Amino acid sequence: MDYLQIAKDVVANAAAQGVEAEALITDEVETNIQLGKGEVEKLSQSASRGLGVRVIDGGRMGYAYTSDFSESSVEKTWQTAVELAAIATPDEFRTLPAPQTIPDEDLEIWDESLSSVSPEQKIEFLKRVTQAALEYDSRVLMIPMCVYQDSIGRVYLANSKGFAGSYGRTIAFSFLMSIARDGSDSAQAYGLGASNYFSDLNAEEIGREAAQRAIQILKGKPVPTQTCTVVLDPLVAGELLAYLSAAMTAEALQKGRSFLLDRLGQEVASDKVSLLDNGRMKRGLATAPFDGEGVPTSATRLIDEGIFQNVIYDSYTAKKAGVKSTGNAQRGSHRELPQLGASNFYIQPGHKSQEEIIAGVENGMYVTRIMQTGGIDPISGDCSMGAYGVWIKNGKLTEPVSGVTIATTLPDLLKNIAEVGSDLRMVPFAGAISTPTLRVDNVTVGGTQ
Repeated sequence: MDYLQIAKDVVANAAAQGVEAEALITDEVETNIQLGKGEVEKLSQSASRGLGVRVIDGGRMGYAYTSDFSESSVEKTWQTAVELAAIATPDEFRTLPAPQTIPDEDLEIWDESLSSVSPEQKIEFLKRVTQAALEYDSRVLMIPMCVYQDSIGRVYLANSKGFAGSYGRTIAFSFLMSIARDGSDSAQAYGLGASNYFSDLNAEEIGREAAQRAIQILKGKPVPTQTCTVVLDPLVAGELLAYLSAAMTAEALQKGRSFLLDRLGQEVASDKVSLLDNGRMKRGLATAPFDGEGVPTSATRLIDEGIFQNVIYDSYTAKKAGVKSTGNAQRGSHRELPQLGASNFYIQPGHKSQEEIIAGVENGMYVTRIMQTGGIDPISGDCSMGAYGVWIKNGKLTEPVSGVTIATTLPDLLKNIAEVGSDLRMVPFAGAISTPTLRVDNVTVGGTQ
């Protein structure tokens, strides 16, 4: 079936009614495997495909979708979108983007061999993940969750402004949660790996990471409340950065829902911080040649050596601001309208290793896990969370720490980043968040009085 041609035909038929029209077709196969106690608890493979039609009529928008590709269903879908647009509330900034040239380059997001990796090979991979965790230390006693997921998907998009294009993207992901015990004390931690290519996943690294993190915080105790340095592991820093990405969209600023409101052009972070959103990063988990509206993706420098320079835009917010879209309209499936969001959102890495950063801390905490991340607010900038990790004394990791709260604000966190590591790591949070190890000074660690 020629899906791109179907999209073009839908657009032509709808546009003949005197409206702007866009057709999106997604075709995806997903595999999901879960082990429990070393045995397969879940093994599923699901295929989904569908058509979504967006119609804009004088700023009024209608949307309809279907998974039935029969001629009558396809016709009913675009007709429904036309009918819904006719009764919607108009918005002068709602329109489809004009076509632009899509750069022709290999973004390395398609693993041709993934479809030939058998379920047995994927199960064997997961067993190696589990084995690596259990063999790391005899105190690692339980693996409550060990998951493998992958996706082989293709996107086809056409609109009445003359755009038509398609691309494929593969993603493979594995996650393990481990529990370590020593006497009556227990600790849990996770390890993960994600890539566009199955061969990039390292089963032993994922398992060992989960085990090491659990052992590191075993028998942790609170420390006295104090203001000190914290060193954020990349996975922890990535969780924080996901909230920051929500504050750096044009929509957040236009609606007054960002702690960075009215700060464009100003210094908002230390000069160690350069932050980008790059939808064209090679082997990026959120990389694509064009966004959910057919706009070419791009690399947008949001913070440059501490200066807040830009935010991300889709077509709607860009028209409202009188600027060009940065290609950040995200689309999860044919059921969803485009939504403004981060693609590959990352802090540019520095030159020091994690070990070198820790060696430079006289007194502080290496944070390997945070909880209660609902205490992070991208609107007010408030930032408070439970934390686990290891205490740093004279540049050395010493005693495990648990039962503490780390508190700052997002503005203070950005300004107090004193070191940025070289160990950039991509994780599938809020698109794809990447950050190296971060040293942040002047953070309140709340423990015992």
